Amino acid sequence: MAEDYEKIKQTGAELIAISVDDQAHAWSMGQTTGAKFNMLSDTGHKVIDSYGVLNAAEHDGIAHPSIFIVGKDGLMKYLYVGKNATDRPSDETIIEEVKKLSSAK
Repeated sequence: MAEDYEKIKQTGAELIAISVDDQAHAWSMGQTTGAKFNMLSDTGHKVIDSYGVLNAAEHDGIAHPSIFIVGKDGLMKYLYVGKNATDRPSDETIIEEVKKLSSAK
């Protein structure tokens, strides 16, 4: 999503990534991928557990690849939880979902 971040921003949305990695590793990954969005560290799995996306079978517990689009009202508007690391919606799909939300005002 790093390459499409500006397209996401143009819709009026913000992108935040959450990882089980510690802050230093999350920062390093952001630098490696060129990500300009915030990357939050959830080493204690608090967010991942609360959203029910923990994949305990992989790497001592990581999140399933997941996309949550939350409206300005704080309610979940779109949810996608993948089965494995390659099971993700395309950036175009995510951008379209955000556009739908912003046009539904």
